[in-house]
Amino acid sequence: MQWLFTAPQEPVTTRRVIGWWELRRLPFNVILGSIGFLALLLFTACIESAGVLQPGEDAVEPLALLIVPLVANAAYTGGWLIDAPLRRMRRSLSPSFTPQLFGLGLLFSLFVVSFPAILWGSYRLLQLLNVLR
Repeated sequence: MQWLFTAPQEPVTTRRVIGWWELRRLPFNVILGSIGFLALLLFTACIESAGVLQPGEDAVEPLALLIVPLVANAAYTGGWLIDAPLRRMRRSLSPSFTPQLFGLGLLFSLFVVSFPAILWGSYRLLQLLNVLR
């Protein structure tokens, strides 16, 4: 997993930056998909056991399950769309900028897919502690 955060090879060219990002797209999707699936399970369990859904109401909008991976990959492409032009404008940009940008994007993406589970997990926990009804 450490190779995910290694800097691109010197000299850092546009082609190398794009290649660096694209080599990490599949691992990014595996990580995000795995955490997203676990978060979906937790979210579903918590919202269904919280007693807030009306009869016949879905916990998850099925269309969202299709849209989230598309949006995540579009945002992922934004990583190299930012990285490559910045490197052309600022030749002195450190090679470590690329893995730092990747890491921030990965953390943000993990937060976004986990947020509903965190929210409803917290809500359900407060219910179990008799803080909320």
